[in-house]
Amino acid sequence: MPPTETTRALDFPALLTLAGQGEQRALTEIYRAYNPRLLRYLRAQEPGMAEDLAAEVWLAVARGLSRFSGDEAGFRGWIFTIARHRLIEHRRKVARHRTELMPHDRLDGPVERGLGGDPAWLVIEQLGVQETIEMLVAGLAPDQAEAVLLRVLGGFDVTEVARIMGKSPGSVRVLCHRALKRLAARMSQEALAE
Repeated sequence: MPPTETTRALDFPALLTLAGQGEQRALTEIYRAYNPRLLRYLRAQEPGMAEDLAAEVWLAVARGLSRFSGDEAGFRGWIFTIARHRLIEHRRKVARHRTELMPHDRLDGPVERGLGGDPAWLVIEQLGVQETIEMLVAGLAPDQAEAVLLRVLGGFDVTEVARIMGKSPGSVRVLCHRALKRLAARMSQEALAE
């Protein structure tokens, strides 16, 4: 699905105006349209803190929404820029206050199987997507992983990724090229091993 398809159906400019005025329905629609991609990006970067970081992003969005001006692509860029800044702040804080966290898979209990509408099944589906994302970025340098995630999950072009990451478009192209080359080599090695 193209990144703007969801919001096109929502009449984004009108929705943004209403959300800036504090209209609850408009805020909910914007949250529903953008939060899944935002969470995937954050989970790929900081799996244990993704939900907390997303909450911080949405608080910042709520505070600054009335001052935002731009189109849907600009809004997406604004949200992911805020997310990247929150990631950087989080990583700096963690570096200052090192702690050993218990892996989330040790805390997870067994999942009971239920009906198709059971929330547990929705979680399992999301975990499948998340595991795929984690597998793809495993072994990539952090900058390469971030560039690929912003291009794929964020749906941004090279210029927008460069702006969000604070790099030149040429360096983003190189990061993406090297990442894709590394992924292709890894996948061909895995195919030969099978």
